[in-house]
Amino acid sequence: MQQSRGSHRVSKLALTFAMIVWAAVVGTRGAVVAEQASDTPSAVMPQYDGQRNLRLPSDYRQWILVGQSLGLSYSEGGGGHQMFNTTLMEPTAYRHFVQTGQFREGTMLALILQGIGTNALPARQGQFATDVHVVEMAVKDKGRVAEGWAYYQFGGPMAGGYQSAAAPQPKASCYSCHVEHAARDNVFMQFYGLLKEATPPGK
Repeated sequence: MQQSRGSHRVSKLALTFAMIVWAAVVGTRGAVVAEQASDTPSAVMPQYDGQRNLRLPSDYRQWILVGQSLGLSYSEGGGGHQMFNTTLMEPTAYRHFVQTGQFREGTMLALILQGIGTNALPARQGQFATDVHVVEMAVKDKGRVAEGWAYYQFGGPMAGGYQSAAAPQPKASCYSCHVEHAARDNVFMQFYGLLKEATPPGK
């Protein structure tokens, strides 16, 4: 009888220990999931002022590089003054695109236009981007414009200084060209080799 009671106590201790271990494992898994969730940044969305003008994001120069071009112009006969064009994409929208192949609502692309330099020592040949001239942005936001995409000009050093906020350009100025000629969802993917390479297979 004494031996049976001892076995029962051992069984209860073993069960208690097993429950403690199980609780610890579940708690650890929950902590890992919570930590992973906290490491995933929430989607960054465009911000507007009281007149619904788009605010120029303060960190746009830290965005993801998706394309570059030299002297690219959408005008017949060229634009006259050639520039380097650098296109950057907001990081959370970029990660969404890499995963899905889609430009989500709130996607922002920044276009930085720079001058062209040459004949600068120690370089013996070639060209390079110089000072920033103008900054422009494309934003996908149906809550702002019915057609979905809107295009903004923020000026720059060569245009009298930067504007902190800008109204959408007239639909005929940019949207019509993009909707007719863009390779994917109003975005000129045909000019963005890095973004094309990042497109998920089959998307």
